[in-house]
Amino acid sequence: MIIVSTDGSCLRNPGGAIGWAWIAHEGGRFDSGGAASGTNQIAELTALLRAIEAHPGDEPLLVESDSQYAIRCASEWLEGWKRKGWRTASGDQVKNLELIQSIDRAISGRQGPVRFRWVRGHVGNPFNERADQLAGLAAQEWAAGRGVVDDVLVSSQDAESGTARPARQPASEPAREVVGARSEPGWELGTLFD
Repeated sequence: MIIVSTDGSCLRNPGGAIGWAWIAHEGGRFDSGGAASGTNQIAELTALLRAIEAHPGDEPLLVESDSQYAIRCASEWLEGWKRKGWRTASGDQVKNLELIQSIDRAISGRQGPVRFRWVRGHVGNPFNERADQLAGLAAQEWAAGRGVVDDVLVSSQDAESGTARPARQPASEPAREVVGARSEPGWELGTLFD
């Protein structure tokens, strides 16, 4: 089973720079990214989506997050929203709809099963702590204007309507793998949890 921890960060919710990250428990492989503006929910959902997309195949995938919202969207509420035409119990349109639909497609397009587990944040879980740190660093990079210029996560129109447009990492930037030796950009495996 592949186990991945995810996290999202929003420097000023809503509307501040956001970051997302995932890190695999085995081997220390990780990826992160962000956007100049968004919400904490968008960052958390994007982290889940990127983790699923980065782990194709038939091996079972367990995605951990300290966001109850993100976990419940992907594991509890998604099927009901689909049955109701992407409407909530009150009849309103599901917030972050495009992003949630992308998560649904990623789950159903994956050969192996995907499961989700909520973990308590900030209690010393090294993978959760590292995902939190990576997401925060990505948000800071975007806030400083050092994010990928062509990578738009949420347009101003999407932010106003509460929907998200998932961003893609540039094809030239694959997920980073750190296995003992320094991999640019990245960290040595021994420093992942310092």
